[in-house]
Amino acid sequence: MLKESQLLSFIDKDQQYILHFVEAQKIVHDLAIIHDLKGKGFAYFRDSVLSSIPFITLLKRQENLGLYIDSQEPYFFLKIEMSEAGYFRTLLMPEDFNNFPKKISGQGRLSKISVGQAVPYTSIIKLDGIEFSDVVNTILEESYQIKGRIIISQDSDQCFFLMELPKKAWDKEEAQPPVKDFANKLQDLSKPLLDLMKQGLDDEALLNEEIEKLGFDLLKNKEVKFKCSCSYKRMLAGIQGLLQSSSLDELYKEESELETKCDYCKTYYLIPKSEFLS
Repeated sequence: MLKESQLLSFIDKDQQYILHFVEAQKIVHDLAIIHDLKGKGFAYFRDSVLSSIPFITLLKRQENLGLYIDSQEPYFFLKIEMSEAGYFRTLLMPEDFNNFPKKISGQGRLSKISVGQAVPYTSIIKLDGIEFSDVVNTILEESYQIKGRIIISQDSDQCFFLMELPKKAWDKEEAQPPVKDFANKLQDLSKPLLDLMKQGLDDEALLNEEIEKLGFDLLKNKEVKFKCSCSYKRMLAGIQGLLQSSSLDELYKEESELETKCDYCKTYYLIPKSEFLS
């Protein structure tokens, strides 16, 4: 049985960089079960989900985030929704998508919802022949104004997110350590981290040990897993909404039950016609 996926967060000794490491073998396994995708389509979905998981680290308590990609060339629609608690759900349409586009053109949208916030913060990004890895990193730069980079492994279901912290307000009498250029820091860490990801380790203690050798201390870890908010009541409400424009007989025809399916988790619900006869 696979262990629950983990999101491990570290800080370097000089407190200049945060490193987030995602171990997602269980998530990708569940992704394959939930979504009936094959070949190139699943590989693309896998890369998209994997590179989006680090955004959980940017959420405040009880915040939720939605990443939506509306691609016109090639045509597809991708939804990835996540919470600060480490839960997320996914949707890719059409369901038989079987493409791994090198470039996509269309529109990206980032929507963040905070507790007590009536209107979510929304950021729109134009996608003009851009790779998905560049999409998530462009969001970091433009929407969050963060100097950081997300890099996924093609050898295991893992990725890392290196982020530069704001400059520390050092005491005047204290010697400030030299700040290494972000690009050079990323270059120095990329090879050992990619080599680490080739091993596909899923043991938290071993991962901690290896990353601490690179000059980082563990801050915290968080489980990450699929969790959908669909329910029988929500499906019932959805049909009630359809009844505003269609009659009960039009929806049910001669059947006594209507089968509905959640587009996110693919759970089926049978809604009896009798629910609306009263």
